[in-house]
Amino acid sequence: MAERLRRHWRCSVHMLSLDIAVFGEFIWLILGLVIGATLWEITYLLPCLTLCLLGNFKVYYFIRHLQHVNETVMILRNLQSNAEHNNEIESEMNHWVTFLSSVTKLLLTLTTLGVLAFALGPFLITGSYYFSTGEIKLVLPFLIWYPFDESDIRIWPFVYLHQLWAAWVCVFSVYGPDCFFFTCCTFIHIQFRILQDNLKRIVKEDARNRPDVTTDTFKAELVQLVNDHRELIRCVNLLDITYSRSTLFNVVTSSLIICATGFNLMAIKNVALMAPFTSFLTFGLLQVFFYCYYGDYVMRSSIGVGDAVYNSRWYETGAAERKYLLIVLLR
Repeated sequence: MAERLRRHWRCSVHMLSLDIAVFGEFIWLILGLVIGATLWEITYLLPCLTLCLLGNFKVYYFIRHLQHVNETVMILRNLQSNAEHNNEIESEMNHWVTFLSSVTKLLLTLTTLGVLAFALGPFLITGSYYFSTGEIKLVLPFLIWYPFDESDIRIWPFVYLHQLWAAWVCVFSVYGPDCFFFTCCTFIHIQFRILQDNLKRIVKEDARNRPDVTTDTFKAELVQLVNDHRELIRCVNLLDITYSRSTLFNVVTSSLIICATGFNLMAIKNVALMAPFTSFLTFGLLQVFFYCYYGDYVMRSSIGVGDAVYNSRWYETGAAERKYLLIVLLR
C-alpha cells in the first residue's frame, strides 16, 4: 500500500490536504459537543464530514485493489475487442453508453453546483451581514477548527482556498470511483447481452441438414462462449471485491447524509445556506438509486444467459448438442 501511494504521490498530496480538513472537522465537532454547539451547526457539519470520510474510504479501497481494477479493465477490453454483434446489439450498446454519459454528467453537475454553492455562501453571508450592520464578518464555507484566528484578513484567503481545494478533492474522491463502477456495470451488461445473442444463434437454421455444422464445430463455438461467460463472472467477482466494503459504507453514510441534509433544508431559512444542501440531498438519493439500478441490471443480465440457452433452437440439434446445452442450462 505504501509503495502504491509513493507511485501515486499526487493522489497522496490531495488526500493529505483533505484529511487535514477532516481532522479539523473532527476537532470542531468534539469541541462543539463539549461546549454546546447548536443542533443546526452539528447537522450543518455532519453531511460534509460524512462525505469526506466516504471519499477517504472509496479512494483507500480503490488503491488497495488497484490490481483488481486493472484486471477488470483488461478483461472488459479483451471481450469488447473480440466481440461480434449485429446492428440490434450495436444500437443497444450506443443507448447504454449514452445513458452512462448522461448519468456521469448529471452527478458531476450536482457535485459542481454543491461545491460552488458552498464557495459563494461566505460572500453572500458577509455581504448580507455588512448591509444590515455595517461591519465585515469573514466566514468560511465549512466548520473546521484551526489553531489560529481564521477570520484574520491576512489568513482568511489561504484558509478559504484550502477549504475549496479539500472540497473538490472530497467530491471527486466519491465521484471518480462511482463513475468507474457505473462504467464497468454498463460494459458488463453489454457483454452479457452479446453473450445472450450469441447463445440464441448458436444453433444454426436447419442445422441437421447442413454439412458445415458438426458436433465438433458446435462444441468449439460453445466452449468459446462458455469461456466468455467465465471471464464475465470473473469480472463481476473482481468488481465485488473492489467495491463491496466501500459500498456498504456508502449505503450507511448515505442514510446519514440524506437525514441531515433533509433536516437542514427544513430548518435553514437562509437561501444561501440552503442551496448546497439541496445538491447534497439530490446527489445522495441519486447515488444510492444508481448503485441499485446498475447492480440490478448486472444481476438480470446474468440470469438472462440461462433464458438465452433455452430460447435457442436446441430442439433442432442432435442428441450430443442437446446434452451440451442442457449442461450449460443447468449450470
